[in-house]
Amino acid sequence: MPEDLDPAQVLSLVFTYMTAYQVLHRTAQVKEGESLLVHGAAGRVGTAMLELGRAAGLRMFGTASSRDREKVERLGAVPTDYQHEDFVARVRELTGDGVDVVSDSLGGPISFRSFRTLRRGGRLVVFGRYDTLKNGHKDWPAVVKWYGSVVTVFLLGALSPRRKVMTYQIQKFRDAAQQRDGAVGGEPRYPAWFEEDFQTLVELLRRGEIQPVVAERLPLTEARHAHEMLESSAAKGKLVLVP
Repeated sequence: MPEDLDPAQVLSLVFTYMTAYQVLHRTAQVKEGESLLVHGAAGRVGTAMLELGRAAGLRMFGTASSRDREKVERLGAVPTDYQHEDFVARVRELTGDGVDVVSDSLGGPISFRSFRTLRRGGRLVVFGRYDTLKNGHKDWPAVVKWYGSVVTVFLLGALSPRRKVMTYQIQKFRDAAQQRDGAVGGEPRYPAWFEEDFQTLVELLRRGEIQPVVAERLPLTEARHAHEMLESSAAKGKLVLVP
């Protein structure tokens, strides 16, 4: 733990920002000047994605609810209200030919529509199944629909000579060459990348280019209360237990 940094903020780097960083830099391999569409842009991983995208010099777009519009704009992205706007039409209107990268933490039918927003050479990275949850519990009909949609998208990616579909799992980081080729199989691990990426994130935090949000700091003795707060407070930032 770097002594000059807030331990509660550094905690966010380990999972939330690591996910966002590796989706952008290890999987999609973004380049300065490229365009990025982030789904769930006002969430914790979405916010991290926009902060890191801004630091990488990307042109950004984000889907979020209308109440989070200003937050997405403050992070440097053009917001789209997913409840009242067609993000596919909106992205094409704003870019002309689509975006270079889509960060998809939702999955399911959204992935299929996200594929349609890619320009030539574009990459869709699917790394979440948020769309399969209902009231905090697994929705089995949605799970079946999710897998059907994602399989369809992977087939489209495999058949398309111009656009790629990739996956990312922080637990099972796939080979970068396989990801670039759109392959689904194989799961070699690269532990050294996590140490390298963590040090990069630490430096970004030290320079103030990223600002992880800590929603609450509670004594370790209040662990039960922290779990009770997850549903109401976790979306605002990390809940940190302090020994």
